[in-house]
Amino acid sequence: MSSKDKSTTKLNVLLAKTDHLQSIFRKLIEDYVKFFKTKQGEFRGERKTYQALPDTVDLPNERKNELVVTTVTEKLDWLVDNSKEYLDALFSQELTNAYGIAKATLVVEGQEWGEFTSLELLRLKSFLENGTLKELYENIPVRNDDEIWENTTEEMYIGRDIFESALLKGDRMTTVKETYILEDPNLSKNLDLKNYTPVTATRDKPTRLGEFTFQKFSGEWSHRQRAELLRRRSVLLTAVIEALKVCNEVEVQKSQLTADKIFSYLHKGKVS
Repeated sequence: MSSKDKSTTKLNVLLAKTDHLQSIFRKLIEDYVKFFKTKQGEFRGERKTYQALPDTVDLPNERKNELVVTTVTEKLDWLVDNSKEYLDALFSQELTNAYGIAKATLVVEGQEWGEFTSLELLRLKSFLENGTLKELYENIPVRNDDEIWENTTEEMYIGRDIFESALLKGDRMTTVKETYILEDPNLSKNLDLKNYTPVTATRDKPTRLGEFTFQKFSGEWSHRQRAELLRRRSVLLTAVIEALKVCNEVEVQKSQLTADKIFSYLHKGKVS
C-alpha cells in the first residue's frame, strides 16, 4: 500500500469521527460559558504586603498573595487546540459532500480566505450563528476600565497575558487616646498647688502602625478586546452570507434523475 493510500481518510470514517466529536465540542462550549460566568475570580490576582513598625501589633490580615490562575488568552488557545480536530473534520466532510457544486470566494475585510463550496459556507454560517458560542464570547471576563493597567513585569507572570495595576503604598494608621491637662484660666499663680487637682481630657492621636502595599493582577481582556472579537464575528458572518449569495447565483443544473424516470419504474417497471 502506498503512503498516499495510508494517509487517505474515507468519508465513512470522517462521518463517524464528526458524530463522535460533535457532543464533545458542544459540551466544551457549554463548559466555557459556565466558566466565564461563574469563575471570573480565576482571572484575577492581588498582592498585599505589610511591615509593622517596632513596638506595634502585627496585622497578618494585611498580607495577601492571590495568584492569577489562568488568562482569557490561555483559555481561548486551549479552546482552539481542543476544537481543531472536530472543526477540521466537519468542514472536510462538507467539502467532500459538496465536491463539484457551487463555489464562491470568501472575502473578509478585503482579504480573500479562499474558495469554498456552499455547504462549507452554510456550515460556517451555522457555526457563527450558534447561540452558545456567541454567549461564550459575550461573557469573556474583562478588566475594570476605571483603573490603569500595564503589562506586568512580575517574574512569575512573564510570558503570559497578564496585566498589573499601579502599586499603592502608604502608612497603616490608628488612633490612640491621649490624656492631657486642660488650661485653667482661673488658676492663680500664687495658689498652693498641693491640694489642686487639674482638669484633664482625652483626645485622639494619629499613630503609625506600619507600612503597606497593594497591587492587583489580571488575566482578563479589555472591554475593547471583547468588543473587537464580537465585531469580527459579525463581520465574518456577514461575509459568509454574501459569499452564499454568490453561490446561489449559479445556473441550476438539470438532473437526469427525473420524476418520470422514478415513477415509470415504480409504477410500470419501465426505465424511461
